[in-house]
Amino acid sequence: MTVIYHSRDVRAFGFTIARCLILAGLVCGSWVGLSRQALAQAALAEPLSPKLPDGRQRAFPTAEGFGAGSLGGRGGKVIYVVNTDESGQGSLRACIEASGPRICIFRTGGTIVLRERSLVVRHPFLTIAGETAPGGGIAIRNGETQTRPSIEIVTNDVIIRHIRLRPGPHAVKACCSGGLGMYSSSAKDIMLDHISASWGSDETIDSEDASNFTWQWGITSEPLLRGGPGKDKRARNMLFTKGGNVSVHHSLFAFGQFRNPLIKMKIPGAVADVVNNVFFSPKWQYVLSFGDEWARIQANVVGNYKIAGEKLRNDHLVHLFEESGRGHAIYLKDNYDEPYRTGASEDDTLVLAEKQRRFVSVSAFDAPAIRASAPEIAYEDVLAGAGATKPRRDAVDRRITEAVRNRSGRLLVNDPQDVGGWPQLDAGVPYPDSDMDGISDDWEVESGTDPADASDGRQDLDGDGWTNLEAFLHFMAGDTAD
Repeated sequence: MTVIYHSRDVRAFGFTIARCLILAGLVCGSWVGLSRQALAQAALAEPLSPKLPDGRQRAFPTAEGFGAGSLGGRGGKVIYVVNTDESGQGSLRACIEASGPRICIFRTGGTIVLRERSLVVRHPFLTIAGETAPGGGIAIRNGETQTRPSIEIVTNDVIIRHIRLRPGPHAVKACCSGGLGMYSSSAKDIMLDHISASWGSDETIDSEDASNFTWQWGITSEPLLRGGPGKDKRARNMLFTKGGNVSVHHSLFAFGQFRNPLIKMKIPGAVADVVNNVFFSPKWQYVLSFGDEWARIQANVVGNYKIAGEKLRNDHLVHLFEESGRGHAIYLKDNYDEPYRTGASEDDTLVLAEKQRRFVSVSAFDAPAIRASAPEIAYEDVLAGAGATKPRRDAVDRRITEAVRNRSGRLLVNDPQDVGGWPQLDAGVPYPDSDMDGISDDWEVESGTDPADASDGRQDLDGDGWTNLEAFLHFMAGDTAD
């Protein structure tokens, strides 16, 4: 049933404990007694407010966590991505490297292959609207000699939604080849939503010094055991270091034996909020882990679901690396951890090895509220809805989610071709957009805007704080039925 775990923020959602009881028909926190449908409906009983408690506009209707206030390209220019070329006019790179607020609208599906260099976001206020891609959607992969993350973010206020990152192995020695990285203290207020990422040679997703960001409703899967020269015995999904204030929620971590994620913050007082994720691997070196190398760790670990695998070192849901003596404080609530904690009435601390239970905090740390459910419901929701689902899931994500349900498969050594390789994504046919404001003509007619007037995309017809173009993007992403 529905649980709003961060009680300090309950009123921001319009929920009260009484309302939760009425909706669910039983005590909040129980894992049994209602159908999955009823539980899921209770979890989303009310939409989120367009405004965050601090008065900022929410990035989009389903944005939650520390990155929920990202401005992205709101009110900026629309730039069409009309091809899958690595660079040049009409490419994704041309949109990313432009300056000023901007929104990348895709007029084609397909895979962008980066053979020369990564896509670096240096200028702030960017939205990459992968939900607009027709056909099979948009994906990005690396060539064998492109040894950096496919996308690097070194600035603030970036929103990326519904893209697929499939970097693959490299043929030359490399440090950090992967799908996406956020680097420098300027990388903040970032929202990463419904991204599918796999086949990184070190970590598929990583950050260094970034803060105030959210990874939500994503799939991170099949990091390579041997991604290339110098990369051996890896299979690591996600690493966040040296920054602070990160939310990771409603995401699937699959076939990574380590770093799912590993979080090591540096900013004093920062919080890691890890809520309603699903973890599966046939082998566990470590699952979710934290390290106190640079600062004392404060984290909430709530409502997550971990499936048992072969124990290599420590296969508890949570592992703490005691590196500096600065220490950890971990709030634990309602996690499902095979085989250690599988019942709602069992001690929450069982998801930690006994010798590390001294680090448990009795109260949650302050973080932006996230609508959360019991772990068995999160399991169903994440497998059904995480990753790049617009316009549809690709073959990789379908295979991964099915393997999680069946508890089948093994770690991927080096070659994505061993599991079917990179899917062929259709280019598709883009929606009609006569005035090139990024909004489909049909939606404009239905909504009362003018398909021949490009200026109305920046207006706010219903006064909710989101532009008309943003409202259309919300519709394309499935946030709203408007």
